Amino acid sequence: MDHGERLAVPVTAERMTRAASALLAALSAGQKEQVCLAFGEERRSWSFLPALERDGLPVGALDARQRRLAHELILAGTSLPGYAKVVSVMAMEHVLRALRPELADLFEPERYCFKVFGSPGERAWGWQFAGHHVSLNFTVADGRFVSPTPCMLGSQPASYGMLAPLAEDEEIGFRLVNSLDAAQRRAAIIHHRPPPDLAARMVPRLGETERPDPVFAPEPDYVISDEERDILSYVRSSPKGVLAAGFSQPQLDSLAALVGMFARRLPDEVAGAQLHTLEQAGFDGLTFAWAGGTRPGERHYYRVQGPTLLIEHDNTQNNGNHIHSAWRNPADDFGDDVLGAHYRLHHALPPAPRVTVLGSGLGRGALQLDARGRHHEGTGRQERSTSCGAKNRASVTQAPPASRLVRPGVAGTT
Repeated sequence: MDHGERLAVPVTAERMTRAASALLAALSAGQKEQVCLAFGEERRSWSFLPALERDGLPVGALDARQRRLAHELILAGTSLPGYAKVVSVMAMEHVLRALRPELADLFEPERYCFKVFGSPGERAWGWQFAGHHVSLNFTVADGRFVSPTPCMLGSQPASYGMLAPLAEDEEIGFRLVNSLDAAQRRAAIIHHRPPPDLAARMVPRLGETERPDPVFAPEPDYVISDEERDILSYVRSSPKGVLAAGFSQPQLDSLAALVGMFARRLPDEVAGAQLHTLEQAGFDGLTFAWAGGTRPGERHYYRVQGPTLLIEHDNTQNNGNHIHSAWRNPADDFGDDVLGAHYRLHHALPPAPRVTVLGSGLGRGALQLDARGRHHEGTGRQERSTSCGAKNRASVTQAPPASRLVRPGVAGTT
């Protein structure tokens, strides 16, 4: 997609630039050494796994003023409801430590880390905030375009007391699958068992076909066969499930509510641009797939797929009490599309970079944990840079907010 076809989000891009620049200006030289990386393939290393050691600048290394500025950067990349989900997921680490005291060192709420790729305000830069069950990844191009995927949140346990960060993801998914008639259910429910984790895993680029791993290491007793991996696989050119073109209006309303809920984790301007792209293609071109039980408390998984959309939600581990919920864009993860348009506009388009792949357990480029809980980046060594600077760019006309992109008769997109 060329820039002329894409809605600009200059307010968000500028806010991210200012927030990242303010945080960097408040850091010591040593802290900058931790947070600043070159803008290259290393930004594709993403993970939501717990780890005793993690690259980047951890929240725990920040003083009170720096921490406030760090949270301003998170807020620049999220809506207020999205920010509430992020901090609730982080708060759940305290609950998990109390539930699993023997692993308290692994579930450390102070170990969520920031990375800044390139220099804020340059024509192409990005940032990441990541830790257990959080992975926010943003690429900013030309001071007015933002790629917000992969965007992943999770929760272990799924809920406890007043904390239930992803309860809406669960509720709307169950509402939609249980609204299907018999024929629709036969098409939508692709298997009676869900995958152990996200089918696309944590690959740095979504390929034509992605198969889920057969087992999730912390839960070795739940295993799927190779045949089941094929059944549950993501196939980019041939989506599995039921096509939304055959949905009734209430079912379309539920699908729009589900997609809108994921979009509105983001700032209103960015959510509006993302929903605009999906509206242009048509919600009735999306497919919805389900695996596993269809009642709360049972292991389950669902997927919403389109040319520029992959939503995956699994609640498989701990007998359906451990959620992973991810939004990806097969065309624009880590800014592939916005950067392609940028290079076509400003440069000769360079050849696609090669990715060094280490290991395969959790997918190409996944972060692998060793026996001490340390992770290893699957896309090669990260290049450090202490030259994180900041340049401001002029604003242009912004995208309409998500609340204005409501298809007549479709609820849940306001």
